[in-house]
Amino acid sequence: MGGGGKVEPKTKPTPGILETVWKIHGKYYDLSKFAEQHPGGSRALMNAAAHPMGEYFVESYHPDAEAVYRIIEKYEIKGKLPEVRHPVNEEFVSKVNYTFENDGFYRKVKKAGMAAIRGKNKKAKTNLRGDDVYLMVDMIHLVFLAIATCLLCLGSWKAAIAVGVLRGACIMRIAHVASHASLSPYPEVNQILYYISMIFAGTTPEIWSRKHVVRHHINTNEDVLDEDRMAPLKCVFDSAPYYEFHKNQHKYMWVFYVHVVAAWSLSDMLGNNFRASAGPIPFSKKDLAMNVMTQFFHLLLTYLLPIYFNGLLWGLFLIEVNTLLTSIIFGFEFIVNHEIEGCDIYPETVGKAIDWGKYQTISSADFHPLGFGAWFFNQLTGGLNLQICHHLFPGVHYRHYPTLTKVIYEQAEQEGVQALYSSSVVEAVQRHYQFLKNSSEQFAKNAKKTA
Repeated sequence: MGGGGKVEPKTKPTPGILETVWKIHGKYYDLSKFAEQHPGGSRALMNAAAHPMGEYFVESYHPDAEAVYRIIEKYEIKGKLPEVRHPVNEEFVSKVNYTFENDGFYRKVKKAGMAAIRGKNKKAKTNLRGDDVYLMVDMIHLVFLAIATCLLCLGSWKAAIAVGVLRGACIMRIAHVASHASLSPYPEVNQILYYISMIFAGTTPEIWSRKHVVRHHINTNEDVLDEDRMAPLKCVFDSAPYYEFHKNQHKYMWVFYVHVVAAWSLSDMLGNNFRASAGPIPFSKKDLAMNVMTQFFHLLLTYLLPIYFNGLLWGLFLIEVNTLLTSIIFGFEFIVNHEIEGCDIYPETVGKAIDWGKYQTISSADFHPLGFGAWFFNQLTGGLNLQICHHLFPGVHYRHYPTLTKVIYEQAEQEGVQALYSSSVVEAVQRHYQFLKNSSEQFAKNAKKTA
């Protein structure tokens, strides 16, 4: 599923991709012979394997989707579908009927956005991912994070502060960007940095790709399919189950938020490693082995060595400083992206047709998109402050997000599409708090009426 140009298929398929199929617009494809030719690498192509809505990967990760459809046409499976070890998993079908019309909002935004980028930088025509300068900065970032981690293990509280800041930024601007195959134009480099950064982040590429890249980005804000919603710990949307303790979620969730990276790691270690279907394709033995290895090094560097070298009390203090800062920097960014008043359009769109771009724009929210501080937050968060743009262009590097965001806002204004944003991160957090409180009060009233 590349961006264009002639691609000659190889006769020898990529190992590990043979026993599945790709379903795109209701048609089935065997892309195993195309895997090594995929510009984003074979691993990125596997995200769409066995998914019932492969067209969403084609549309959102490729500026010219029609060119992709022409390339993969030769790989369509004609006639009877052969038996495969991992058939298409229909459990991941969205209840919303997303559309991709040529004259629709999303196609217009993509066309105008690519024109804006290429008008500013002609090289962007062949490289929408990170360039060598950003790659060098990211590698330096990882080196400093590794050094600070070693000093933390030896007992430095200053290093604990540095690790918290660097680690929080690493999750957003390296691990997350790498998960979308947009960190580097070189797939091998992208994958290596993906694994290294995930050791510091606290999860694994296998788990993150299934939970975030596949489930969250395709099924944004959808009941049980979008696991970024943290249900049943909190209840913020009509489609989620409500429990009595949720009436205080606007209070207790903040204790969780400032420790979210630790809870997130623990959940992945104890839960997602043993799930049969975290994504459309279950974990292979190799996936599980990589999960265990990545999580072992994370446990060693983040928890075991600080306690081993510094004793229980000082070790726990260093761990807490690291966890608090990482969670605040990373956690306070992602909680405001989809959970403020106005983003919950899923219940009213179930069973209805809606333009993919419109849905993603309305169900997401930005903060600090324009004006003073916009560049800083774009660099710190890896573009996650421009969440609308990220959901419309997940395969594009965040260095292009400011240009694309202006196009999105202009098109949204022309067509009357809601594009929410907060002028600062403080305002965004306040709106999230109010949303938690309003949601708990409303659901509590509804529960009493139905009791």
